[in-house]
Amino acid sequence: FEWAGVFEISDTTHTWTMQKVDGAYAEPTMWLVLIPTDSPTEDTMHDLEEGVDALVDAGCTVVEDGESMSSIAADGTCFELHVGTGDDSTFTIDTAGITGVAMYAQHVPTEFERDQHYLKDSAGEDIEPVAQEGAGAHDHGHGEEEIAFDPHSWLDPVAYAAQVEVVYTALSVAFPDNADAFRDNADAYKAQLADLDAGFSAAFGESGTCQKNTVAANHNAYAYISQRYGIEFVNLHGIDPEGEPSPAAVADVLERVRDDGVTAIYVEEYTPNGALDSLIQDTKSADLPNGIEVLTLHTMEMAPSDSNDNYMTLMTENLENLKAGLACSE
Repeated sequence: FEWAGVFEISDTTHTWTMQKVDGAYAEPTMWLVLIPTDSPTEDTMHDLEEGVDALVDAGCTVVEDGESMSSIAADGTCFELHVGTGDDSTFTIDTAGITGVAMYAQHVPTEFERDQHYLKDSAGEDIEPVAQEGAGAHDHGHGEEEIAFDPHSWLDPVAYAAQVEVVYTALSVAFPDNADAFRDNADAYKAQLADLDAGFSAAFGESGTCQKNTVAANHNAYAYISQRYGIEFVNLHGIDPEGEPSPAAVADVLERVRDDGVTAIYVEEYTPNGALDSLIQDTKSADLPNGIEVLTLHTMEMAPSDSNDNYMTLMTENLENLKAGLACSE
C-alpha cells in the first residue's frame, strides 16, 4: 500500500470521494482495505498493517461509482473502487457499529483530491485521520526511528504537479479575475514537471539503463522518489538527520555496500563537509579504493545557495546525481 490512515468513527455512514484532477483521474481503480478497530491509534495502524497483503491477495470486492462498501468483516475487508465517467466518483462506507477504522490504500487518496476531501461523514464534514503514513513512508528499519510520514512530497514531480493544481484553485477563488492567467501559468509549469517526470522515468523505469537500484542516504527524505521510481534508499537516519546514526543503521549501510554493491551515499545540500568521513573510511576496499562516493540530493528545505537555482534546476541536478550513483548509461 502507498498510504495508511486510522480514523475515529462516530457516524453510521461516510463517503469516500475520488476526483478528476486536471481533467483526469490519477488511476481508474484503487483497492482500499478497511479494518475495524476499537482502538484507533497510530500503534494500532502499524499493528494491523501486517494483515493487509493477505486481505488483498484473498480478493477485493468491486465497488462501482455510487455504490457502497458494506459488510466490513471484523478482521477487515478489501474493496476495489472503480471510478465513473464523471468528474467525481463517490462511494458510501457503511460504518454502523464501528468506532474506529484503519484504512490502507493502493494509492495516496490526496492524489484524487481536486476541491473535496477524500473522506466525509454523513453531514459532509471532513474526517481527518488520527494518524497516517503515506507515499513510501515506511522506514523498513534503515533508520534509528520509526516514522509516520515523509513531508518531502515535492521531490516527486507528479505529486508536485498535484500541489500546483491546489495552488491554482486557491488563487482562482481568491482572485477570480485572474483565473485565466493562473490557469495558463499552472499548465505551463505542469508541462515542465511532466518533462522532469519523463526524465526520471526514462532513467529508472522498466526500460531504464541503470545497473543498480539501491543507494544509501544520510536521512530518510526521499520516500517519494523511492515510491515513484523504484529506487531503494538505505538510510543512516530517519526523518530527522541530526545526531549520530545508530550502530545498527551504520552496520546496515556497510552490509549493503559489501553485499549489494552500493557505491554512493546521498546527502542534503547543507550537510557539513566531513560528516561522513568515518563511513567513507569504513567502506574502502579493493572495489572502492576511495570509499563510498558522497553525492548531493537537494531537498530544498532551505533557500538555494545559488540564487539562480530553482526547483527545476535542482531537480535536474538530482536526476543527474542519481544516474551517476546508480551507474546509468546514457
